[in-house]
Amino acid sequence: MSSVTLSGVRKLYGIHEVIKGIDLAIEDREFVVFVGPSGCGKSTLLRMIAGLEDVDYGNVMIGARDVTELAPARRGVAMVFQNYALYPHMSAYDNLAYGLRRAGMTAAEVDRRVRDASAMLQITELLGRRPKAMSGGQRQRVAIGRAIVRQPEVFLFDEPLSNLDAALRVEMRTQIARLHHELKATMIFVTHDQVEAMTLADRIVVLNGGRIEQVGTPREVYHRPANLFVAGFIGSPAINLLKAEVLDREDAALRLRLAGEVECRLPGAWTGVGAGDRVTLGLRPERLRPASGAGPLLSGVVTLAEHLGGETILHLDGPQGRLTVKVPGESPQGIGDRVEVALDLTEAILFDSGGQRIG
Repeated sequence: MSSVTLSGVRKLYGIHEVIKGIDLAIEDREFVVFVGPSGCGKSTLLRMIAGLEDVDYGNVMIGARDVTELAPARRGVAMVFQNYALYPHMSAYDNLAYGLRRAGMTAAEVDRRVRDASAMLQITELLGRRPKAMSGGQRQRVAIGRAIVRQPEVFLFDEPLSNLDAALRVEMRTQIARLHHELKATMIFVTHDQVEAMTLADRIVVLNGGRIEQVGTPREVYHRPANLFVAGFIGSPAINLLKAEVLDREDAALRLRLAGEVECRLPGAWTGVGAGDRVTLGLRPERLRPASGAGPLLSGVVTLAEHLGGETILHLDGPQGRLTVKVPGESPQGIGDRVEVALDLTEAILFDSGGQRIG
């Protein structure tokens, strides 16, 4: 397997620059997920690594090889697409074997690779079927198997689970994570689904408008987002972002005033911020809890209560705007109820007026 290095990579369609100078180093055997909103450039960037899109400026390295000008077949990559891309007139076996036969491999070696990949993916019983006789999850496993048999240096996945229902997505996530562990492969995975990103990735690359906003482990991008965009995009339900003014500094803490004249003391050695500065306070939904008598308190009216069994998510409207509260277990609150919530500020995130994380 191999590392992947992108240096100053740019892509233009006419006068429109869609990839705007990407520098990124992906380590050998690492599982990296590209995530971002629609149109951010994540699939285009993946296709540039695969050789399916030209690189207008910059370089793509796979291991020690500069593959920028190489055809896709010579890059040592295998790609799994969103729409499976199976040959409908061929059996699963022939879909898996087709590329190997075209490469001139012996029948015995083709059969060995097909059987090994089928056993790994638990699709041996499907080898005689055509795609129309398979479920979506089965077809996706065949598509992944077609990549495995090629024994590539790098696996590329372009939103491979987006056409599956919720239960199958969970199953296939587990399957892909297991494959990464067993194959010890370098994998790059594109998704718009934050759960996929958080559960699969060694590192997440957050893209926005053709640029990288942050690269980090799932824990880093969740607990220490680089800016307001990353904070608002990563996490489900979304983070609470509260406008505030710095009143003064008290020892190793800041005193803030939120909308509705609510004051709070934010512990920590916050540098580069002082009295009068406008800031944004970020609190994950699990850091707000229904409470009575414990400060600082915010209040709001429930506009939606999502009862999910193991937890309840309350959506509130109040003086600070919309708030989202995640409560363990069942909650008695319903639409129209007024709820007071206490703020747990121990893992608060603070952003300056330009939207960059402070500290």
